[in-house]
Amino acid sequence: MSDALAYDADARTPVDAAEAVSGFQIGVVLIGISITLPLMYSAGELAQAMGLERAAVATIIGALILSFMSIPAAIVGARTRLSSYMIIEHTFGYVGAKVVNFGFGVFLLGWYAVTAELFGRTLFLAAGELSTLVLPEWVYTVVSSAIVTVTTIYGFKAIDRLALVAVPFLLLALAGVVFLSLRETSLTELRLLEGAGGMDMPTAISAVIGGAIVGVVLTPDLTRYARTTRDCVTASFLGQGVGMSIAYLIGMVPVLVWGELEPMTYMLLMGFGIIALVVIVFATWTTNVINLYSTALAARASLPLGSYRGMVIGLGVLGTAAAVVGISDNLIDFLVALGLLVPPIAGVYLADFFVFARRDYSEAHLSARPALRLNAVVVALGAGLLSTWLFFTGASITRIGALDSLFLALLAYVALEYLSGHRRSGESS
Repeated sequence: MSDALAYDADARTPVDAAEAVSGFQIGVVLIGISITLPLMYSAGELAQAMGLERAAVATIIGALILSFMSIPAAIVGARTRLSSYMIIEHTFGYVGAKVVNFGFGVFLLGWYAVTAELFGRTLFLAAGELSTLVLPEWVYTVVSSAIVTVTTIYGFKAIDRLALVAVPFLLLALAGVVFLSLRETSLTELRLLEGAGGMDMPTAISAVIGGAIVGVVLTPDLTRYARTTRDCVTASFLGQGVGMSIAYLIGMVPVLVWGELEPMTYMLLMGFGIIALVVIVFATWTTNVINLYSTALAARASLPLGSYRGMVIGLGVLGTAAAVVGISDNLIDFLVALGLLVPPIAGVYLADFFVFARRDYSEAHLSARPALRLNAVVVALGAGLLSTWLFFTGASITRIGALDSLFLALLAYVALEYLSGHRRSGESS
């Protein structure tokens, strides 16, 4: 409870410049965040559908787009020293920010449910191989989610520190998996493998972008600690570019070599056994604690009902129910949807900062602005829905839905602000 209150207080105040760190340090944190079970499954699905070469191209293009989208968001964070929550509140107004945070809460809860389902499946597979006690898969999902929920309430600081150890071990384990896999089949042979089809390049790129797009919009949460603009560029390309590319590529190779989509299954085939289970469990545990924690904070910012503890429990139960139903069966569709619906939020606050130069983020200025900045909310919602419709009807302009939704929101917001007469820096709307 105290952690949540401390975070909320810190989220509303600028970071002291003395606490700033290098772009390399921020980039390393972003790489750590990239290594998740859903990403490993997504990488495997892309490789199976498209083959290694085309899937790698989709990954690199998606990662580069994420990097370029991340840079301006990172700069906003570094110059304001504020969290994404406060930047969104300045841009959308106090009431508008609640609408946006509600949307983030829904997206984050979906991400929690996907991870919870894959976590339960991993434990189920491990139990079948490493013990004689095998229960139904949903039992492992419910029990592991309960542990995550309790940890989120009582042990966030401890598990956050544990993540600093678990994630590097996961990276080492995955690097070992790739190395051993390539001893079974050469990279040249893997490149010749054709995918099963069913996925085109724009959809694959959109899935890669969707896997990290919420993090891109929330980049200011980390880059408010950046020293300079150069650090923002470094963090963006290292974390979203290099980090995402490596994470996806090391998730593709073993799936193609061993013919298994489940990370636990191919690690067991390679003899990793208990080590693989421990690494995956701790890395996924910490990841989903952070997912649930962020979901609860977004939900309380939108609907401040009840206590933080009650919110965590309620959302944990809801997310677990979605996991048991089988939300991960539509993982690629979920990622594509994220890549279409989230970028307009960044498009609006980037236009506010860079086009209209509204850079007074003081509490006094915030209190003088309207509680609901209707232009911002309407554009963010409208651009997301319109871009989704364009993408799925094949009428996308760039064929990359995330780019369409970002630029559509930015241009629509600028046009609407000019038509409304809100041209001057700092003028309300």
